[in-house]
Amino acid sequence: MNENIYPRASSVTPEQRRALTGQRAMVLWFTGLSGSGKTTVAAEVEARLVVMGFSAYMLDGDNMRTGLNSDLSFSPADRAENIRRLTEAAYMLADSGQIVLVSAISPTKASRDTARRRISPRCDFVEIYVSAPVEICEQRDVKGLYKKARAGEISDFTGVSAPYEAPEKPELMLDTASQTVDECASAVIAEVMRRQYLPAMTEAALCAGKEIMDVYGTDDFKVELKADSSPLTIADKRANAVIVDILKREFPFIPILAEESADDRSRLYSKHCFIVDPLDGTKEFIKRNGEFTVNIALAYKGVPVVGVVYVPVTGELYSACRGGGAYRKRSSGEVERLHVSRRKSKLVVMRSRSHGDQREEELLEKYKDRIARTVTAGSSLKGCKVAEGEADIYIRFGPTMEWDTAAMQCICEAAGAILLQTDGTPLFYNMPNPLNDKGFYIVNRPENDFINAR
Repeated sequence: MNENIYPRASSVTPEQRRALTGQRAMVLWFTGLSGSGKTTVAAEVEARLVVMGFSAYMLDGDNMRTGLNSDLSFSPADRAENIRRLTEAAYMLADSGQIVLVSAISPTKASRDTARRRISPRCDFVEIYVSAPVEICEQRDVKGLYKKARAGEISDFTGVSAPYEAPEKPELMLDTASQTVDECASAVIAEVMRRQYLPAMTEAALCAGKEIMDVYGTDDFKVELKADSSPLTIADKRANAVIVDILKREFPFIPILAEESADDRSRLYSKHCFIVDPLDGTKEFIKRNGEFTVNIALAYKGVPVVGVVYVPVTGELYSACRGGGAYRKRSSGEVERLHVSRRKSKLVVMRSRSHGDQREEELLEKYKDRIARTVTAGSSLKGCKVAEGEADIYIRFGPTMEWDTAAMQCICEAAGAILLQTDGTPLFYNMPNPLNDKGFYIVNRPENDFINAR
């Protein structure tokens, strides 16, 4: 850099920009061969992010070459300069608080690593490898570039006369040969949601778990009864307080519907809403059987899109983002992706330890030939057991509240389960009345839907 140039730091902090935009800045770097689908997927992701209320902007390699980079050729040196300029443009947009999507072949590992080193100190740099065999890319070649390259009319064409170095450890890989644009875009959206929300939600759940276990370890604690005769302890209150404090600190612009807080009706005018059960399974907590959880979900337009269920006694953490899979992290640190079972017979049915129902008894009797055993448990653990494939069915005919099911639903659906109300309609969240009086059921596959069987 010229010794007479003195860069000036911005007088606006990243925290101030985040308060304005309501999001964390990010750079999503889409790399892959020409025709792999980079721009198609990136454009779909950009459109979805904007609809979801995010401020996002896409930098496309071809568009950049018609303007800022129009003076560059495709020689190795000019390709490197092209990526350098793209990197600087992405950095400036991210510094303004944007979620930036870069779609560029960026064929060399060195150029992508340089972009990462420049951007990652400021915000998350997410390398997304859009993978497709060159044969398929040629079949999609609406621009006719591969044909020209094969004929020698275009020199230094990546995949034909110039090399492409595939990323070794990208944050995300999309196989457009086998995945649809919708599937690829959903995976990227899930990664964005995971990075935007999961760290704070996880912190809140773990801190709440500590508050709960501090009370759990005492010799005695007072049990109150709420208006609906459900129990309430100091653990519920302390867990609720710490969760709400953390979520409000990190996301002051997102309302919260929490079991132990007054209902903030402004939530009804927001597309996003956190839904919190600070201690799901208070009865089990009082019984000291360990079957209680901390449940935190983020709903978008009535659908849970991020969910966390924490089990304080075992230290297990279940988490999921809609379209991005469900995971369980053990206290040892081991992380495992969850999938429902494929069983259609010898089924395992989860049952509530504290909420029985005659209709459930009759249904299980009717299908007893397909059931191997039933297992009783408390709280959202029952749904998590279906998500991880240890059980196949959970039915609840009685009424529930939104905070009872939101996080569990996100995890179950991300693992491949089906969760519906007992009349076969979907559950919606952030509703004027958070009561679900229809009950619900979770099944690992449609063939095991005992309630709405045809």
